[in-house]
Amino acid sequence: MKFLVTGGTGYIGGAMSRMLVLKGHEVVILDTLEYGHKQAIPSTARLIIGNVGDKDVVSEIFSKNSIDGVLHFAGYTSVEESVKNPIRYIKNNLISPTVLLECMKDAGSPPIIFSSTAAVYGVPNIIPIPETHTIWPLSPYGLSKWNFEQLLSVYERSAGIRSVSLRYFNACGAAIDGTNGESHEPETHLIPLACQTALGIHNTFHMFGTDYPTTDGTAVRDYIHIDDLCEAHLLVMDALLNGHSSDVYNVGTGTGATVSHVVSLVKKISGREFPVINSPKRAGDPAELVADPTKLMKEFGWAPKHSTLSDIISSAWRWHQAHPKGYDAV
Repeated sequence: MKFLVTGGTGYIGGAMSRMLVLKGHEVVILDTLEYGHKQAIPSTARLIIGNVGDKDVVSEIFSKNSIDGVLHFAGYTSVEESVKNPIRYIKNNLISPTVLLECMKDAGSPPIIFSSTAAVYGVPNIIPIPETHTIWPLSPYGLSKWNFEQLLSVYERSAGIRSVSLRYFNACGAAIDGTNGESHEPETHLIPLACQTALGIHNTFHMFGTDYPTTDGTAVRDYIHIDDLCEAHLLVMDALLNGHSSDVYNVGTGTGATVSHVVSLVKKISGREFPVINSPKRAGDPAELVADPTKLMKEFGWAPKHSTLSDIISSAWRWHQAHPKGYDAV
């Protein structure tokens, strides 16, 4: 099979591209390299530098390749930045990939998996959160993802493009085989920031929000290992290729942990102490986000294998020790 992976040099897209290649598939990657890394992708994958909103580039990919399915990861992901610059997020996460859908329609409407997010739920009133929960995004980031989910429904009706939107909770950790890890510039994610602080790359770690209504005052999140997340994509894409109908699924463990607990575990696993500064909450961050992944588990037989916090943090710590400057050191 041949797959188009948009945003395939990023953290999740790179890990997904690697897993597809390991399964014997051909991979074409479309990425601007604005935030990604060439080093994150397997050597056999074909990289095309461009934007999903560039019709000439995307059309050429479909005309020159028989694409069986699309995995769409390209998009901006910072909740905080989206609050400050909403237009940037709506343009990049919603308007630009509409061009991708148009080109898919012209190419025979292959199925697509969309990288969505738990941010579509806003402040949940049910924990763990089911897919049927009310949609009420707090941020332009969450809104852009929800709007694209809705756009996929429009394109199924008008063009027959079947899709599955996977609503991620907190994707984290490094590939178990050590090949891929989390490297952003600037880094905003909890576990890599804590690992970098343990390595001395940062002098202090900032704990954003310590007065949430949780057990220790810090936010609760559901952490899913990157390899488990990618395995879910493989199962879902196989189902789509065999006629599965469009749907939406949460991808998480169903268990939450506070930010404070995660930081303490980073200290324990790394064997290193570092100062933690209590800082104000970030805009758009709810107190608790924990998935109800029952639907995905029942329909696909999926279950996380590497998503205990100890496994996640251990894999991340090994990767950051070997790559203290991220992919720039490779």
